Amino acid sequence: MPISITWNDGTMGEWNAHFARIPRSTLPQCFGYAQAMGRTHGFVPRLGVIRRDGEPIGLVQILERRLLRLFRQRQMHRGPLWFDGVPPDAASCEETFRLLRRACPDNPLSRASLLPELPADPETAAMLDRCGFRRFGPGYRTVWLDLGRSEEELRAAMARDWRQRLKAAEKAGLVVDLDWEAKNLPWLMKQEHDQALTKQFRPMTGPLAVRIRNALVNKGDNKGSGVLMAAALESRAKDAKPVASGLFYIHGRSATYQIGWANDAGRKSGAMRLVLWRAALALKARGVDWLDLGGINPESAPGVTEFKLGTGGQATETVGLYR
Repeated sequence: MPISITWNDGTMGEWNAHFARIPRSTLPQCFGYAQAMGRTHGFVPRLGVIRRDGEPIGLVQILERRLLRLFRQRQMHRGPLWFDGVPPDAASCEETFRLLRRACPDNPLSRASLLPELPADPETAAMLDRCGFRRFGPGYRTVWLDLGRSEEELRAAMARDWRQRLKAAEKAGLVVDLDWEAKNLPWLMKQEHDQALTKQFRPMTGPLAVRIRNALVNKGDNKGSGVLMAAALESRAKDAKPVASGLFYIHGRSATYQIGWANDAGRKSGAMRLVLWRAALALKARGVDWLDLGGINPESAPGVTEFKLGTGGQATETVGLYR
């Protein structure tokens, strides 16, 4: 069963149709992300269709840029993605990564960074080692929320405390505003920057966040993309202030919870739970099947990790960061 990857072949419409087949897509593998990375950091995408015996079985997106004319930098983060939702048989998966090794050489003039969307297990690590990759960093840990379940099933899967605090937030008189164009994103990025200084984490930059928003806002020819900014307001008054807000990027049949913010009043009322819940239901109504709740780290951010795990989602960890 020979494996091949065809690069930059076909139209964007064909690529989007392929992407729409993927049950659980990731943000760094969507074309809107590549566009934003190009405008922000000078990357150019290479779009690859993975075929077995000539039939498409998956996609992969590599971002490339040149530095000082001689040096090349390539990154392939959170891919490849498969039409069946899971990696193919072991032989096909290994052959795919041998081809990716050729497409992403690592030497003094060509630096590669790959964060494969593969499970963290000894067999996967050994396969990547055989293909010539070397691990230099941890994998990606996140929580996936299955929006294909009914509203009742989603609530039943929540941790008891999470569900109780959600009920309290629903009774607190908060008003949730859903903005499908994220018009107030610069304001949210300012809050994100301020909380990053307080909590000592590295935030997404404002220009990149805005450019991803601009690339993903539904323009008719890319129906599998979009953006949602949800905010909990303290009341229905015209001058009511937000107490919590969240940003969600839609890519294909999945979405990513990118940013969450709450002030003291919002934390006290559990407003972020209400924002996440109402956003999840709105995304579900829009046809989104899976919500990637973003990175977790039990060691450095136990509170965030507990919050995301409390939704009843599936915790996953990828094999590592490779060069």
